[in-house]
Amino acid sequence: MTTTMKTPVALGQRVIRALVGLVLALGTPVASLANQSDLPVLTAGYIQFPPLAYTDEQGQAQGRIIELTNELAAASGFRVEWKRYPINRIYHYLETGDIDLWPGSPGVPALSRFTVESSALDINVKLCAFALEGTPKVSSLQDLSRHDLVLIRGYTYREQLNRVIAENHSHPIVAPDHIAAMELLLRGRAQYLISYGHPMQRAMRHYPLQGTRCDQLDEWPLVYVISRRNPDALQLAETLDSAFFQWREANPQPPMLRGVRRRLATTH
Repeated sequence: MTTTMKTPVALGQRVIRALVGLVLALGTPVASLANQSDLPVLTAGYIQFPPLAYTDEQGQAQGRIIELTNELAAASGFRVEWKRYPINRIYHYLETGDIDLWPGSPGVPALSRFTVESSALDINVKLCAFALEGTPKVSSLQDLSRHDLVLIRGYTYREQLNRVIAENHSHPIVAPDHIAAMELLLRGRAQYLISYGHPMQRAMRHYPLQGTRCDQLDEWPLVYVISRRNPDALQLAETLDSAFFQWREANPQPPMLRGVRRRLATTH
């Protein structure tokens, strides 16, 4: 196992309890008491999925799920070392233990044998068939098997959609990014662009494709997918759950999520 986690979860919990005790006694913020470099490390993988997770111009991991995970880890006595990988590499490294966790989709069959999951987080991922005005509305997944599709390289889709894509009458086009995919849609090379609400919304800031709508195919919450190679995997899931529930009580309407549903509503 190559994970860099140095101490059990229980020790991390004792660390944070001690820090909280000092805060109560001294009235000093936790961040000023804990040397982040001294905390045990959790190695986490992420894919490029703005604005939830992405790499900034300085090469640092940023985004809503990155920020939330860092906050929950700090509250549990850890720090997170982020590594960006293609999704297939993340699956492989969860199996080998080279990463401890991935904030991603629940119930992925390929991961079930060697991972455990946290409870659902308050961040939902929406999978859509994006189309231009005048294109027939998608009422079922089977509708997609009769139309030309464009997909985004590096993304995976739910099992039922993968079957539909495999049965498609023509081989779907795989675009390198959302801008290229939207250009193909505009040129009539495909009728539907299969992607996710968050990154599509971000891409449309730079390429405002007018009249685009989202025919929703599926929606699910993010969870922490944790490698069973971590000897404290189950306890880590419970610890992150506890930290999240406490965080949610303090943030009944999380600032990072305000307006997301309102913005996505414009693509319906």
